[in-house]
Amino acid sequence: MSARLTGKRCLVTGGGSGIGRAVALRFEAEGATVVVAGRTAERLERTAAGADRITIQAGDARSADDARAMVDAVVSRHGGLDVLFHGAGVLRRNEVLAETSEEDWRNDLDANLTSAFQLCRAAIPHLVEARGAIVLVASQLAHVGSAGYATYAATKGGVLGLTRALAVDLGPQGVRVNALSPGVVETDMAYIGRDFAAIRDQVAAGLPLRRVGTPEDMTGPAVFLASDDAAWMTGHSLVVDGGWTAQ
Repeated sequence: MSARLTGKRCLVTGGGSGIGRAVALRFEAEGATVVVAGRTAERLERTAAGADRITIQAGDARSADDARAMVDAVVSRHGGLDVLFHGAGVLRRNEVLAETSEEDWRNDLDANLTSAFQLCRAAIPHLVEARGAIVLVASQLAHVGSAGYATYAATKGGVLGLTRALAVDLGPQGVRVNALSPGVVETDMAYIGRDFAAIRDQVAAGLPLRRVGTPEDMTGPAVFLASDDAAWMTGHSLVVDGGWTAQ
């Protein structure tokens, strides 16, 4: 590994599985000290198992108190916060908007967008002090339309709006804010409500690179956005989707 994050103190949410777990492990391998956060302590413990510089903080980022506790965990344990990577979220698929309940709408909005608001609000004072970086996870569906994903696309579009606005607000204080927009990635979330393995080849055939993504495919771009390699980059969404949006 290139050790591009040596000395960086990082908070990674959604760290119990999928992209969040892969990013947390890659951040540590690149030299960072990491607090992984999420709702299930058992999953977080599996991420931290065997890692020298990963500790856990269970909580729900939709809650202002829990989001603040996640940020405070990094600051109290390691003396500050350099990078916030917010990977937690939910995916609800194949829903016709006219048949989507208000409860489901609010749940998705809170999980995907309110959580980002809560974490950023708690983290900003510490990131300003460190002249750090925020990386929010959006989606290719925030850039292109796809049937059955209106709620998800709307919430992830909100993440892009938050990314751009915060980049303008915080740039003068030395804080960079970017988004990572994954395409079809094989994670636990991808299997919700369907047999993803049965359609993997079909999905892959529609992508220029002819395969679906893995959580590990997201880790290099995440390291880039979090590191000083992206020192003059802010307000951007880096789409990593196997070429889906190029078509």
